[in-house]
This record gives sequence, structure tokens and C-alpha cells, in this order.
Amino acid sequence: MKQTSAILKTKTYLPIILFGIIFLWNFQALGQDWTAEQKEIWDVVVADFEKFKQADLEGILASRHDDAVVWWGNKPVPYDKKVQRTNYRGWFSYDIPTKWELEPVAIKVVGNVASVFFTYKYSGNTLSGSARDLETWIKQDGKWLMINSFSAFCDELPPCK
Repeated sequence: MKQTSAILKTKTYLPIILFGIIFLWNFQALGQDWTAEQKEIWDVVVADFEKFKQADLEGILASRHDDAVVWWGNKPVPYDKKVQRTNYRGWFSYDIPTKWELEPVAIKVVGNVASVFFTYKYSGNTLSGSARDLETWIKQDGKWLMINSFSAFCDELPPCK
């Protein structure tokens, strides 16, 4: 009986482990060699976050596609670019982020579309927090524009690194 149980467990877990290895093989995590495109889009993401430290509302919105939609983890619905303007303006009126710690998790570029998975921690004059984020960027006329973003705040999930 014990031998049969061990074989059954092996038959059950081996496909799951192999699937995980094959699935994760496609993602390049921090510390691995990135393509020029992956490095380029990561630099764009980092530069975008730097605009927040300057409360550069127009610069932030200029990096958004006209059809951009973002969904912050503590909000009930996603927001379009017009609502983003209002929300950022309100945020900057009572707090300005002073520090960002970004850590890329996976970056996938397919043609003119990039999916960027990362974690971040921030602190400001009033607020601080951390989140997991997925941003999708599209390259138009040689410029990367964010078309959507989803943030999941870590206070409500297992802790970020």
C-alpha cells in the first residue's frame, strides 16, 4: 500500500512541477539577461515613477495612451484617463511620493506590446505602502504609452518581498 501511495503522489505532483517549470521558463526575472527591448521598457517604467516624485501631472498623463485604463487595488472600478487626472491631482494636493523602490518580476515584449510585472514600495509625506503591479504598454510612433495597469496592494495580500 505504501509503495502504491508514493507512486500515486509522484504521478500527481510530477506533472504539476513540470508545468510550473515550463510555464515559468518563459519569464525572465530580475538578475537574468534581458533583451534590449526589456531593458528599454523597464527604463520607461522607472522614468514614469520618477514623474510622481516631481508631482508632474502632465508628464504622467503624457505617458498614458488616450484609451488608458487603470485599476488601483483599493478602488471599486477601473478609471479612464480623465478620472486619472482628477485622482492624481487630488493625491498630489495632500501627498507627494518621495521614495519608490521598484523591483521587476517579469517583462514580456511581443511586437509593440509589453507586459511588465513588478512590485513597488513607496513613501511620501503622508502615505506609504507597497503593491504588486501589472502594466501593459504599447509602442506608438516610437514612444511607449501605458494602456492599462492593475495594482494589488500588499496589505491585502501575502506580503511583497
